[in-house]
Amino acid sequence: MAEPPAGVMGISSAAIGVGEYRRAEPYRYQQALRRSVYVRMRDGVRLAVDYYRPAVNGRAVGGRFPVVFEYTRYGRARPGPGGVTLLGGRHYSAVDAAGLMPLGNEKAWSEVLLGYGYALVVADMRGSGASFGPSHAEGDDIEGKDGFDLVNWISAQSWSDGNVGMLGSSYLAEVQPRVAAERPKALRALAMVYGFFDGPNTAYAMGGIFRNGWQGGWVSNVASLDNRSTDENAPITNISPVDADREQRDLRCAVSEHRAGVDDEYFQHLEEFKTVGVVRDRLPFIDHYQLSGQNNLYTLLPRVNASRVPTLLLGGWHDIYANDMLYWYANLDVPKKLIYGPYPHGRSGPMPDDPRDAERDRIVARETLRWFDRWLRRVHNDAEQRPEVTYGLQRSVTQTEWFAADTWPSPAVHARDLFLSASSARSVLSQNDGVLTLTAPQEAARQPWRINYSTSLGDLGTRWAGNVYEVVVTTVDMKSMTYTSPPLVRDVYVAGIPVVRVMLSSEDTKDADVHAYLNAVSADGTSRLISEGMLRASHRTLGRAPYRNFDLPFPTSSSKDIANVPPLSQTPVPLEFTMVAVGRVFKKGERIRLTLAGADRGNTLAVEQSPVPRLAVQVGGGDPSWLRLPILGDRNQALFE
Repeated sequence: MAEPPAGVMGISSAAIGVGEYRRAEPYRYQQALRRSVYVRMRDGVRLAVDYYRPAVNGRAVGGRFPVVFEYTRYGRARPGPGGVTLLGGRHYSAVDAAGLMPLGNEKAWSEVLLGYGYALVVADMRGSGASFGPSHAEGDDIEGKDGFDLVNWISAQSWSDGNVGMLGSSYLAEVQPRVAAERPKALRALAMVYGFFDGPNTAYAMGGIFRNGWQGGWVSNVASLDNRSTDENAPITNISPVDADREQRDLRCAVSEHRAGVDDEYFQHLEEFKTVGVVRDRLPFIDHYQLSGQNNLYTLLPRVNASRVPTLLLGGWHDIYANDMLYWYANLDVPKKLIYGPYPHGRSGPMPDDPRDAERDRIVARETLRWFDRWLRRVHNDAEQRPEVTYGLQRSVTQTEWFAADTWPSPAVHARDLFLSASSARSVLSQNDGVLTLTAPQEAARQPWRINYSTSLGDLGTRWAGNVYEVVVTTVDMKSMTYTSPPLVRDVYVAGIPVVRVMLSSEDTKDADVHAYLNAVSADGTSRLISEGMLRASHRTLGRAPYRNFDLPFPTSSSKDIANVPPLSQTPVPLEFTMVAVGRVFKKGERIRLTLAGADRGNTLAVEQSPVPRLAVQVGGGDPSWLRLPILGDRNQALFE
């Protein structure tokens, strides 16, 4: 399916067919029956497993079914009021005391598959929920090995037809390639929603700057879920025991073992991250796989590709892993499809029932059904014939325009440079109020910049908890350096990963952090965050990424390069770095703004220098500063008056 030509709007999700699979066909089953057991791993450790079979009139249906497997760190189930059980995962209906769950909730991805005749297995990872064992560092090799054993157990059950597909978001997505790398025979397909690829290059850090804000929150949350942070004599109210453990004896023993666990390995290096930054070769697990402890996901690539497990990738432009899912697509050499929409890691807005959340849940459920029908059931549907890439660009809260491409980046997307200028945009009371122009100013100009350490995107700027759609950042702009375009004369479709180049100098500091924000400015002057990127000046040496990264700038963040890079001085040096991927329609009359800040207090880790450094940005001349946007359509299209 070809892209619409320049000047033609995208089409609806229904017209492109995304999220429409079998929607006209009613569920085959209206109920599912839950049971819970312990399953013993190869080393004797027991994991808690819930399994659900389609049911009719309160009784499990006989026969064998293909199985959807969710493998979670966040709790497979918890007790609810009145004897019901509340499932972990996304929006499941409650299970009554008899184990019956009504089906029909389109928000719950796996419930949709149950309704069409799949069985479901949800398992607590080792060291979490009701499973035994100490809690382990994220990405420990044991996750894949336990997953291998669980897939083998699933395939041997009387209600399983021997075909297993894995589904899940975030950690439940990231564990899927770990299991695929072990190559269990029954694993036929993956459906990954929002998973990191190279965490230290996008999610956990960018440009050597550690994202301690959301990382600290995640570590604390997981410790609480594992009950490591509670009194050992306190009642256990957040975990459901397995069926045979009504007195919770096994559950209490399991939770006691969790407390011997470990936290994220990044947090052993906080002082170094603050002063030096995240140095890739100082943390071996970033670029080399280890059998015990934390691991970066891209290091599994050779084994995952050798598995040949077909993989459906579902990403969101507002997600913290927006770049990572594009990198997964570029580096997976297995049967694959990529679907991208304007969705965050959590909910889209502050209010419930945001239309983007409903759209996302429908697309994930229906496209996973299409994918699993093809690879688990061997149905000759159109899963393989559909576009390699389907992506939706956000026009408004209620409107997403959809496009298709044969690869990524789309051949219809081209790079367009907007140059920083010292002219006044008269758009905001910032430190400089500069302009973005289509041509670089002939004369170089030096614009003084004094860092304001109180600058922060706040909780809503982390891309982690949801509610991150176009956060208002006008006050951030006022504390920073801004470069704002004239009003757009047409709608501009941006689809891909922006790049920033800043010519930076300093009068009195050897190092500094640069945070770049891409904002959309409405006619009333309100500035809304669209994307962000960051780079520590001492990490500015670029090299070749250890994977396919669309030939984008890749700071090596190696000990050698950091030691050899000259300190900042009054001679400008280039800082070139990526931002988080964007999928948005910038509407006619809006302005595009690049904001440069020197801090994001509460979200990133840095030394607040005293006295405050005196920096400068050089614009124009033979070595200009610029913002590079990936724009869909004619590369010569007019943008501004």
